[in-house]
Amino acid sequence: MTQQKSTFLEEFRIVPRLLIWLAAFCWAVLLVAFLVLIPRYVPESPPFAFRLAVATVGGAVLSAYLCLIGYVNQDAKRRDMGQALWTFLVILIPYCFGFLAYFVLRKPILENCLKCGTPVQRGFRYCPKCGSGLTPTCPQCGQAVQHDYVCCPYCGKSLNFSQPISAPTA
Repeated sequence: MTQQKSTFLEEFRIVPRLLIWLAAFCWAVLLVAFLVLIPRYVPESPPFAFRLAVATVGGAVLSAYLCLIGYVNQDAKRRDMGQALWTFLVILIPYCFGFLAYFVLRKPILENCLKCGTPVQRGFRYCPKCGSGLTPTCPQCGQAVQHDYVCCPYCGKSLNFSQPISAPTA
């Protein structure tokens, strides 16, 4: 279990599709309201360029806000942090401080043990429930190594990962 960097698209995929469509719909409603309805019903409406800029920027901000709410909702679920609580906090705390608090305080992503399926934090070398090894270690010196290493960078001994990783013997 090694730490992997995620890309924006990988992270954006956890936002629910319904929320993405809702964000796009809200943006379209703002555009129609500012470009069609305001000039029709307000006699001295602002110039077209100003209304277009306000509708575009406002729609982008509203869409980003809705997508961030969806992201926090799903990300809190996968990090086992209280999905409903964090969703309500980011909605209710003003000026985006709820989002800031979430991103500062969030837990690492949990991964499942390959042997028993128990959720464990990244970086754990052994499963706390079954004791199976989660990261390969050098059989000679016990240092953590990568799966693709041929020899240990710490002691220089040859590595053979054809056998399953197991807990150390006492």
